[in-house]
Amino acid sequence: MDVLSDILHAVHLSGAILGRAEFSSPWGVSSEGLTTPMFHIVLSGNGFITLEDGEPVPLATGDLIMMPHGHTHRLQSDLTTPTVKFTDLMVGDPPRKPDVIRSGGGGAVTAIACGHLAFDRGEMHPLLAQLPPLIHISGGGDSAHDWLETTSRLISTEIRAERLGSAALLDRLGGVLFIQVVRSYVESLPPNQAGWLGALRDPRIGGALGQIHAAPAHAWSIGELARNVGMSRSAFASRFKALVGEAPMQYLARWRMHRAAYYLRTEGLPLPQIADRVGYESTATFSKAFKRYIGSAPATYRRTGNGSSLGQPG
Repeated sequence: MDVLSDILHAVHLSGAILGRAEFSSPWGVSSEGLTTPMFHIVLSGNGFITLEDGEPVPLATGDLIMMPHGHTHRLQSDLTTPTVKFTDLMVGDPPRKPDVIRSGGGGAVTAIACGHLAFDRGEMHPLLAQLPPLIHISGGGDSAHDWLETTSRLISTEIRAERLGSAALLDRLGGVLFIQVVRSYVESLPPNQAGWLGALRDPRIGGALGQIHAAPAHAWSIGELARNVGMSRSAFASRFKALVGEAPMQYLARWRMHRAAYYLRTEGLPLPQIADRVGYESTATFSKAFKRYIGSAPATYRRTGNGSSLGQPG
């Protein structure tokens, strides 16, 4: 399994399609008050998106926009139109999302599929942390983004049809969409991209990451990893930290905890067996490390499925 697949497979990620919005020109909506990561697909029509303190980005039919960190944003038919909050478009008591969210002045309609993402921030991997505030993928007929057209068409069909099982399918599609977006974004980066994302594209550091991910329980040392990728120990340690943001052994410890969290969520293994799978001979030592990185004890995490930290070592 490649490094990106390994990360996306292990991170506790879910996505949900909240539904369809039909905005008639002139229209404007704001995510003010919402902090969850969100995404929108322009099913038809056009408009603009503007992040707080950012520049407006034009949108057209087929475009996908994702705010992986939940930044407040505005969607508008034109930049002069006042906005209403998404939350003000809810109905009933207690407030709930209507079958179709409608707003605007009665002119040409722009249809948008709206959704949100969720992942346990206690398991936040550097890959997710380094995604930009806004990812914009143009529908534009680019064959490289055929997946977007196919997924968008399926989402649009399911939202309209309201068939049995549609809610479950749409939730799965939200997660699939996130994986597609992240993969597309990483593939679009220049070869000399700095940071953790650039580390994936670096032949040597990417190779070392691949070895760590392939065998997290192995007793890796900086010297062994350096030799395996044809670098001196000092040059490897320096470049690894410059790209990944932490020392090789710190990254190894963090990834072991990511894998342990995955095993705790998905497999009913006893703690000693999980500890062994991620390279710890002592259950006590493993439990202490897990709590430091994830924010809760393994037994608590297994019961609740959630950590409480940001996944940063203490």
